[in-house]
Amino acid sequence: MNKMSLCFLMVLFLIAAATLTAGCISEKDTGAPSTADNLAAQAAAEFRASNYRSAAELYLQAYDDYQARGDTVSARKAMREALVSQRMIFEFPFNRSAAESEIMQAYPEFSAREIADLLSDGKSIRILSDGEHLYFSDTVSNIMFHNLTLARRMTKEFNHSPFFDETSSLAFAPPLPHRGPYGDPVVFEITQRLLLPTELLPEAGTMRVWVPAPIESGSQSDVAILSIEPAQYVRSWPDTSAGIGLAYLEIPLEDMKGDYLNITTRFRFTQHEVRFVIDPSRVEAYNTSTPEYLKYTASGKNIAVTPEIKKKALEIVGNETNPYLQAEKIYWHIMDTLPYSHVPHFMLETAGIPESTYVLETGFGDCGSQSMYFAALCRSLGIPARSTGGFQLVPGLAGEHFWAEYYLEGYGWIPVDVTIAESADWSHDATDEDRHRYKEYYFGSLDPYRYVIQKDVDAPLTPDPGDAVMFRLAVQNPKIACDTCTKDMEILLAEYWTTNVTQV
Repeated sequence: MNKMSLCFLMVLFLIAAATLTAGCISEKDTGAPSTADNLAAQAAAEFRASNYRSAAELYLQAYDDYQARGDTVSARKAMREALVSQRMIFEFPFNRSAAESEIMQAYPEFSAREIADLLSDGKSIRILSDGEHLYFSDTVSNIMFHNLTLARRMTKEFNHSPFFDETSSLAFAPPLPHRGPYGDPVVFEITQRLLLPTELLPEAGTMRVWVPAPIESGSQSDVAILSIEPAQYVRSWPDTSAGIGLAYLEIPLEDMKGDYLNITTRFRFTQHEVRFVIDPSRVEAYNTSTPEYLKYTASGKNIAVTPEIKKKALEIVGNETNPYLQAEKIYWHIMDTLPYSHVPHFMLETAGIPESTYVLETGFGDCGSQSMYFAALCRSLGIPARSTGGFQLVPGLAGEHFWAEYYLEGYGWIPVDVTIAESADWSHDATDEDRHRYKEYYFGSLDPYRYVIQKDVDAPLTPDPGDAVMFRLAVQNPKIACDTCTKDMEILLAEYWTTNVTQV
């Protein structure tokens, strides 16, 4: 969910969406259904059989039929199911031969046998649709992330180790005594803009938009919402004290007379470096009856506390009972055994697969998945934990990001960033000692280059968007619901949404 993953992923989503809407769906003889209801029933059967291309095509045919009959309620449902079907494979643009070609082009040194092994079950991310395996858009990137020789070759070629080069001076600086956990403030001003061509919008209907905004947190303070435009459509202003920062707008599409819909927000906040120095012997017992303890030790939609997660957590911590030392063991376990990887978030959410479960079962996980997995393991042991999201604002590398936090009585919420820490392994010129020191920093400390939007994943949108098709896990980009739209607006807007960061 950082810049290197989500932005690239969204481009591929758009390519996949264009392929579907251009009629490049595999043709299948479905007979000649006489009614839209029959088409929709056939589409549902195809979806259950994992024939997502065929399902999308049939749902779109049903939509046209319902529209022709004037049945707008059924038409809307058919369009929704078509979008769901498309989302199942948006992140999987390659068939087998195309995936092989991508790998050969990126890594010509690999033999055919080695490529076959890299694409085998368990070593690649793929989905079965319409009788063939489709491969994940970031297959080539994941091969590099799972191979340190390739990763270090890349950083050597560019003479730059992302994140490690920019933040190692912070990680290697000694903590200042008696300063407390928060220091070295940095002030940011951010402008976010959605500039969407009105020709892509229906002529009628209401478009509901949830726009991300900063909130007050342990490290983030002095949040000021400077402006939200067009102000006349704002129905609720961001609550900076809430668990998630959101502005909510309702836009009558009949009002869109110009060439563009322009939604712009501006805000300012202060972010601090975080450095906790923890004495395990001074960690206090939890009050297990508080609402916050119960909330952050419960199983969630994507931080799923399952018997399998609990078994893995106990395997990791052994006989250790101190929550600080347990969390530390979990951190190093993820660091040492689960290399960073891009994952198909849209497919996982559409299919109802918890991200923490996916990491446990596959070994694949990016910043969001890794942080949710860390939180799930902690929660299974009775340690309150969450996956915190927004942006990392490392100069030159700003992008969407998630990291974890766990709670210790007597100290508060302690940050953990497995993903940024792991960037030390990609450095071509760092020593093993430097890599270890850098990783130690990100267990309990955090650089000040952050923009916090939500304290935990799966924070509910307000007002509730109902059954709208949208990615709800992370609110780093606007969420859109539009009953009259015939395109996946959340995917579409990625091309037209910008976030500009200024360090004041």
